[in-house]
Amino acid sequence: MTRIVEHRKSPSEKLLLAARYLFCRVGINATGISRILKEAGVARGSLYKHYGSKKNLLKTVLDTEADMWYRWFDRDLSDLECSAKERIMLLFDLIEKWFEKEDYFGCVFINAVAEHEKEGGWVKDVAVAHREKINDRLRAIVTESGARDPDMITEKLSLIIDGAIVTAMVTGSSEAAHIARLAAEDILRGME
Repeated sequence: MTRIVEHRKSPSEKLLLAARYLFCRVGINATGISRILKEAGVARGSLYKHYGSKKNLLKTVLDTEADMWYRWFDRDLSDLECSAKERIMLLFDLIEKWFEKEDYFGCVFINAVAEHEKEGGWVKDVAVAHREKINDRLRAIVTESGARDPDMITEKLSLIIDGAIVTAMVTGSSEAAHIARLAAEDILRGME
């Protein structure tokens, strides 16, 4: 396996990048600490010094992906001078760029829940909380757009986004974002 980690990065950054890559590409349970350390090119002590455990490293990987989504809503989309409907459509452009990245192997939240128990547990709790925070941000834009039933429109859009994420992971194609965008346009046209 080729190392995806740049040499200029700090040991904590190298661990984070390697873990995200391996957790999404190979799987969380299939990725041992030794493999993360090898991919990151750091000593075992670095993992314990910066993260304490594989579980804490996974939590940080989840937080990092969550930050990407929050940045999209709180900065990238909110800074645009356009209508709320246009901002919703631009979200799909951001998602498409994400799908086009060489290191895209799906959403770490979806992947983590797929690998862990479905009845509960901390992974599912974190994923549900993340989904709720994203939907709150999306709902604010949907409400601003004048939707009569912003909760339902938000759930429809969220379902389309989740479906596009999984489809892009399975097919390896960013085309899923374009198709999701078309579906979102249909939903928003139905609001009029």
